[in-house]
Amino acid sequence: MGFPLYRFPYGNTTAEMTTPAFVAKMKTGPVGTMTIRPSGELPFGKMMGQWFVYSLLIAVLVAYITGRTRAPGAPFLYVFRVSGAVAFCCYVVAHWQNWIWWGRSTRFTLTYSVDGLAYALVTGATFGWLWPR
Repeated sequence: MGFPLYRFPYGNTTAEMTTPAFVAKMKTGPVGTMTIRPSGELPFGKMMGQWFVYSLLIAVLVAYITGRTRAPGAPFLYVFRVSGAVAFCCYVVAHWQNWIWWGRSTRFTLTYSVDGLAYALVTGATFGWLWPR
């Protein structure tokens, strides 16, 4: 269960979003999205657990795709390229649609892309290192 995401101004239907009143609200602003979290401290332990499961899921996808395209005994670089590219797509590419559709800042997107690149490089290197010989 995620946190609610609210858009403002908000229209219930496409027809409502094309009315002159709604168009005027969009022009005068404010326009945005807002995430509402419960009061209190962040549930850091739960979030880390979810991140761990998420990372395991990515590792399974990377292993599947790399295993279908690279045979045991493949050179490090061949395994690294495939597994790193798949991991990069998993960790990074989804953030780009938030930049396009939800107006996330370019700085936010680039920061997460650099983080994801680091995760992808580590994932690719790990698969290349541990690949069956």
